[in-house]
Amino acid sequence: MAKKRDGYYRSEVRRSRQRESKVGIGGIVLSVTDMVLFVVTILSALLLLAGLLAKVVNPRATTLFVLPGLFYQIIYLFNMGCALWWAIRWKKWFFISAFMLLVGGGSMGLFYRSDISTKAPVVNRERGDVVVATYNAKAFGVMEGESGLGAEIDSVTTWINSKGAHIVCLQESHFSERSSFDAFKQGLSRLSYGFFVNSTTSRANSQTGAGFAILSAYPIVRHGISDADSVSIHAVWADVKIGRDTVRVFNTHLQSTGITKEDSATTLSTNIIEDEEGGEKLLGIVRKMNRNYRQRASEASHISDQIDGSMYPVVVCGDFNDTPMSYTYRKMRASRLRDAFVECGRGVEHTYKGLYNIFRIDYILPDEEFFSVKSYDSYDLGTSDHKALVVRLGRDYNS
Repeated sequence: MAKKRDGYYRSEVRRSRQRESKVGIGGIVLSVTDMVLFVVTILSALLLLAGLLAKVVNPRATTLFVLPGLFYQIIYLFNMGCALWWAIRWKKWFFISAFMLLVGGGSMGLFYRSDISTKAPVVNRERGDVVVATYNAKAFGVMEGESGLGAEIDSVTTWINSKGAHIVCLQESHFSERSSFDAFKQGLSRLSYGFFVNSTTSRANSQTGAGFAILSAYPIVRHGISDADSVSIHAVWADVKIGRDTVRVFNTHLQSTGITKEDSATTLSTNIIEDEEGGEKLLGIVRKMNRNYRQRASEASHISDQIDGSMYPVVVCGDFNDTPMSYTYRKMRASRLRDAFVECGRGVEHTYKGLYNIFRIDYILPDEEFFSVKSYDSYDLGTSDHKALVVRLGRDYNS
């Protein structure tokens, strides 16, 4: 009888405390916060699911999932915040966020690699290693109408030489004169072979202007255009003879988002809500992005077919203009490539220096059957809105 009485009193005390908390100001604030966080929890879970689908669903079918994929890391952090809140509040909604964190956690490895050690890992350097670099050069600082190689060219050649690169892929490189490319090559101590292709389809053979360059310490036995439309070239390739083997190198620069400085200023402006045309401006930006997402998906699908069909080991470099949580990235990795950052990166990575430095859109993807990744590093050369990447590849085939 005493035990029943004790249980009764304990229950009464609990109920009394609950009533007191509900009528107090603190209780009201907590209740309102819980309601708001519940809505945020559901939205965050749905957006994270949409972000996961962004890798699977072709934007040509629907662009509904592309923005959640673009901001996947931020959405994941919102889910973490919700899980923490419900854990502290000891509420069942915790399991919604916890489940989504488990489901989506694997994809966070595309943006973050553990960096527990403060020391750089020791790299086993071997004679047969191949060092590959890629860089969106942003025209070497050459402004429209100017001639020459650009004020920043020396820092680019110095960096390439210091890294001992064997193969270099450049996007948005700029050579205003036919002799400029040769002069650029002469500044590179070990890259004796190379070619340049203008990115404008009608001027592909002009050897001047802005476009793609592939440079190599090994002989380039043949090269060509991988993907192009009536206006622009999106990728080129080169067969590089390394010892007794041939490696096909793809240099890509896929369709950009089309977001201008004016567009960025519009989206980040605090006056966008007050602007009578703000809604229409934002809608126009979204339409432009959706159109370019579809274009990129088409380019990636075409290049992916060539990657899969290559009889040679493949290395894909370049500016995809899309994050790892995208259909473009999944297609470009095809069924045979590994991501150098995922293999050997450290910490949080971004390669585009804009929009809060959260986007990784430049990649080096070597053939998983023929190459191992020994190191991955990125560098801000200060000459572009992109970072330069360099990886050391071990060769798992005949030398």
